[in-house]
Amino acid sequence: MNEEHVSGFIERLRRSWRRSLHRRRTLDELAACPPSELKRMAADVGVSGEELYRLARYADGPSELLPQRLELLGIDAEYVRQAMPTTFRELARVCAACQASQRCRRDLARGDVQAGQVNYCLNGLTIDALTLNTDDRKIPDTTRGTA
Repeated sequence: MNEEHVSGFIERLRRSWRRSLHRRRTLDELAACPPSELKRMAADVGVSGEELYRLARYADGPSELLPQRLELLGIDAEYVRQAMPTTFRELARVCAACQASQRCRRDLARGDVQAGQVNYCLNGLTIDALTLNTDDRKIPDTTRGTA
């Protein structure tokens, strides 16, 4: 093993440890919330309390891949988040529960976005629908007055 390979391995281990600590703190904070507050937070993001825990458990996991997948397909993830919040929340919820996240991460790292779309991505059909007419979807410019 060369020094560069060992250094890369140590950095990946550090990132993994930090994600694990962050996840644990987030789950501890949720567990400390009164049930009414937990219910309110879950409602704010459009999920159940159980789904909120699942999303927190994978906060730095599968759903971090969603914006990357969208961008590789030429879809502006921030546009979808702003213009279609319900759709984006549903995409993120499905992504957070994904069992193929490691495969997805590898495919996206290689730039092979189509492998997931065809073979395993549970959001594939929704994402395909977003790719239709992407040029027609623009966030309205509210700064211009009507003339």
